[in-house]
Amino acid sequence: MSDRSALDLSALAQFRPSDLLAAGEGVSAPASAVHVELDLIDFDPAQPRRSFREESIDELSASIRLHGVLEPVSVRSNADAPGRYIVNRGERRIRAARRAGLKTVPVFIDERIDPFAQAAENLHREDMSALDLAQFIAAREREGITRAEIARRLAKPRSFITEAAALTGASEDLRQAVREGRVGEDVRTLYRLVSAGRESPEVVRVVVQGPDVVSRANVDALLARAQGAEAWQGHSMRSAQTVSGGRTVLVVEHEGRRGSLRIKARDGDVGEVRFGDGSRRAVPLAALRLVCWATEETI
Repeated sequence: MSDRSALDLSALAQFRPSDLLAAGEGVSAPASAVHVELDLIDFDPAQPRRSFREESIDELSASIRLHGVLEPVSVRSNADAPGRYIVNRGERRIRAARRAGLKTVPVFIDERIDPFAQAAENLHREDMSALDLAQFIAAREREGITRAEIARRLAKPRSFITEAAALTGASEDLRQAVREGRVGEDVRTLYRLVSAGRESPEVVRVVVQGPDVVSRANVDALLARAQGAEAWQGHSMRSAQTVSGGRTVLVVEHEGRRGSLRIKARDGDVGEVRFGDGSRRAVPLAALRLVCWATEETI
């Protein structure tokens, strides 16, 4: 055709390649979203994401009041309640829209049921907690799906899935600390704590109940400090049960420096540390990390 001005390409401005990817049997394109009453939409009881941060919902709700729901929610028909729908993806948007006082939200219909699609969306948006992910992996394994397949379908490394799966062994103390925001929800951080807890549950309890917010950046340092405190406490208990006229010689560490600590049996809570450079300093025992100890008999 020689008359190029006769071509109307304006419709291409509305084209999105993602619409082609989403379309399929039983699927309406996101571009053809319709508004559905919020009262007709139910949450999916099998949703892999179990927890939602209230402050995050509040922030999204404030945005929705200003701009509305910018991305349609994926829903499917509720087979048990004709005329109603179940959320596939977008539960957080539904919660925030209700909190914002909306009556309807834009949706597109997707009758396919794929728990991996729900998990992958939440995971890659970092909306899914590590503990929820652990439960999701456990549920898929009960269905006979291998970790290699789970990793492939979530587009995550196998090592990441292995570490996340181990979080089903998290103690209640650790879970409570996560809920209260005292421990970050990073998979690696929680994996370190769960692994340490298998050998030294008291050490992990000290860390998660301590004053510091635990993150990937400081988890190893906090575990090391708690392990030193536990070793010191164990030594103190043994010393209290031992009546000796000798001296206890300990190699200790204080503020990155090592030295020997000499205290007489049943001495006070402060001891003199002799550092490698020859200097001496009186230091509270609670501020020391025990490296090793031995007993010298007096003559």
